[in-house]
Amino acid sequence: MNPVAEILLEQVTCAQEIGKQILAISGLDSDGVAYAFATPDTLVIDCKDYATAWQFDEEQYKLQAAIAGIKSSIQTILIEKTGKPMYCW
Repeated sequence: MNPVAEILLEQVTCAQEIGKQILAISGLDSDGVAYAFATPDTLVIDCKDYATAWQFDEEQYKLQAAIAGIKSSIQTILIEKTGKPMYCW
């Protein structure tokens, strides 16, 4: 495989693992989440349905506590439904 492609694949895998870790720590990992990933400044969570998406709004403090718990530099949380942004804070 191309070395650049290998590096990019490793970065994507790491971003997904951090997203999953934050969801697990917050207790908000569910079947309603299609995917989650984190960049150094943003956590993106894609939801399969509106109920799951609004749950994150109601319990955003859990996500913020999980982010603080892993000492991440994430400043923005973006909630999507089927790949389309719904809201962020």
